Amino acid sequence: MQKLFNKILVPVDFSAKSKMAVEKACDIAKQYDCNIHLLHVVAISPFAAIAMTEGPMAIPYANIENKDVIEVEFKKLINTVKLLYGNTVKVEYSILQGTWDEAIIDFTNQNNYDLVLVGQKESLLKKRRMIINPDKIAAKANIPVITIPSNKRITKLYTIVIPITDFLPVRKLMYGVYIANGFDTTIKLLGIENNNSHEKVQHYLQKAAGLIKDNSTIKVNTQTIQSDNVAAAVNQFTRQQPADLVIINPQTQTKMPGFFSSLFGNIIQKYSAPPILTVNPV
Repeated sequence: MQKLFNKILVPVDFSAKSKMAVEKACDIAKQYDCNIHLLHVVAISPFAAIAMTEGPMAIPYANIENKDVIEVEFKKLINTVKLLYGNTVKVEYSILQGTWDEAIIDFTNQNNYDLVLVGQKESLLKKRRMIINPDKIAAKANIPVITIPSNKRITKLYTIVIPITDFLPVRKLMYGVYIANGFDTTIKLLGIENNNSHEKVQHYLQKAAGLIKDNSTIKVNTQTIQSDNVAAAVNQFTRQQPADLVIINPQTQTKMPGFFSSLFGNIIQKYSAPPILTVNPV
């Protein structure tokens, strides 16, 4: 099977949460023999970013304020990685100035990363310096983004949940099979249907199961749930049944229902119990 993960990008703001995300990235790097690149973005306001004609990465590296202080923090973090993992994981870092989302999108496009790993926000009440929209990054940069809660890791995956709707999600299946190969994993295909989509969902549910069985020895089972909203269905399902990873598509499958969810960009990655891997469908 083609090696899908070679270079992992981890945004860090040097909080305890982002340091935990680095450790989780190291677990993945060891599992899939990857390199890790840490990225810190010195944030500017969105209005300033719009005014920058060359985009969020236009300010020269040497002119970034507090660059020396940030480099000291990076070196401390890399030393911690070496104490935990020795020389088994290669770690590099970069400092940019701009807005987090746009800097990550530009950086991944220019350097061909295979995965972005983001630590999930711990509490809605806690102020966060690093504001990242994994949905936007996955869609605009066409790169998988994994959002991991602080109490989860990606070292033991017993169940991977892949929602199936009215089309065949080839890329989700591809990543699901690739990740499941490293563990004794069951892929659970979750058909999400309503009265109008029943026939299509059942057709693609069986087709997806057939593809996995024909091309791997991974255990697979299917289940169906009634819902008009994929994110809400996934959230409900994973709170009732065990799930170690969910693989979804951005935008159409991540938006939670309700007026305020649309207004404030309420997406399932913000508070899902299991890690979420967001993969563009094409």
